[in-house]
Amino acid sequence: MNNNINQVIIKHSVKHLVHLQMGSNRVTVRQESSPKVNVISLGAQGPVGSIAENVLAMAQEAKVLANEAKEKAIEASQNHLSMVSNMSLTLDHYIGAIGAQE
Repeated sequence: MNNNINQVIIKHSVKHLVHLQMGSNRVTVRQESSPKVNVISLGAQGPVGSIAENVLAMAQEAKVLANEAKEKAIEASQNHLSMVSNMSLTLDHYIGAIGAQE
């Protein structure tokens, strides 16, 4: 039984030709170049449109982290607005106090 799952067929037809002529003699050296292939990973491709489980898990984790960041940003924005409002009230108070002394 032949297992074709891990088989890769490469057709490579590039040839190196070297012509050497010395006087009336001519020599042609023909050498086929061999391709250099590095296997980076081995796996099975799923059907078109399918997504690997680890990719789905990473997307879900990214979604959770994005929601947490959104909540923290909203909280920081509310704290900032509260601080600016308090500073404005404080300035108004001191401006009123200075105006009353005059």
